[in-house]
Amino acid sequence: MPTNYDYDEPRRLITQSRLSSYSTSIGTENDAQLFGAYSWNLAVVGAFYPLLQIIEVSLRNAISNAAKLKAEQAGIEGFWFDNLPYWQDTNEQDQVVTADQVKKFKDKIKAAKKSAKDALLDKGEINPTPNHDQIIAQTDFSTWEYILDKHYYLGSDNLHIWPTGLPKAFKKLPRTTENNPMFHQRDIIRRRIEEVRAFRNRLSHNEPAWRLADVDKKEDVITLLATKLDNMMELLFWISPKFQRYVKDVGIEARIRQVLNLTELDRYMHTYEILEISDIEELLVLIKQVNEVNIRSHFHVSGEFGILVPHNTQLI
Repeated sequence: MPTNYDYDEPRRLITQSRLSSYSTSIGTENDAQLFGAYSWNLAVVGAFYPLLQIIEVSLRNAISNAAKLKAEQAGIEGFWFDNLPYWQDTNEQDQVVTADQVKKFKDKIKAAKKSAKDALLDKGEINPTPNHDQIIAQTDFSTWEYILDKHYYLGSDNLHIWPTGLPKAFKKLPRTTENNPMFHQRDIIRRRIEEVRAFRNRLSHNEPAWRLADVDKKEDVITLLATKLDNMMELLFWISPKFQRYVKDVGIEARIRQVLNLTELDRYMHTYEILEISDIEELLVLIKQVNEVNIRSHFHVSGEFGILVPHNTQLI
């Protein structure tokens, strides 16, 4: 049925330039495979979104909580983000200038304050004043990349958020063999956040989750996306190993890995195998296999078709 389906309307409404990226990187041979690959990408994006949301929320709360505690211990009044120390550069004219990343952080906080106030106005409050948590909730992902800029790091001054706040915000710091390890650990985390944010932006723009320049065949697509997942899970581990364990236990990682599988891609492209089941013992064997390798499996029994879905999470 998929090969005989009328794809004229999907082809009309989904631009050829967008569809061609799938045929090039996945190597599709007909419309059924092409639109199957397109649908698989939608499933990939949908599977990644919960993890991206969890990373953003946990990251901002981990840093904000550490910064707030540091400010309170130092006796600093007001919001910590309004009183965040940073060092400045000197330009060629020997003038003191503020780094771009610092300016961007301040701009993001300003925008978050406005968004928080607008949200309260929308609820009918008159002349509202957003509190700390309401402002933090309105920050976007890039805010927490900018705060990890080197200009907020000064080892000789305990008032700067880094390095003393680093082990408070991140329970497990990345490994490094460099001198001045915390300076480099901060930058490793910052670059990882930058990578994850760029990936999230790509997913939100209705593009393939991979760049064509990075892949030559569908196996490359799977490998690249699996590496993205590994890096995101490692970022969660740096934030909190226990929280990363929770994310695993509720099945978020397993559901992504289930989609990032050649068998699953082939299933979307209608090139999967249908297993014949003749008795309960064969069904039990298939159930065990599906759970162990974390893939869906099509089967046929007594004239009926079915799909087995893995169950491999502790909490759901």
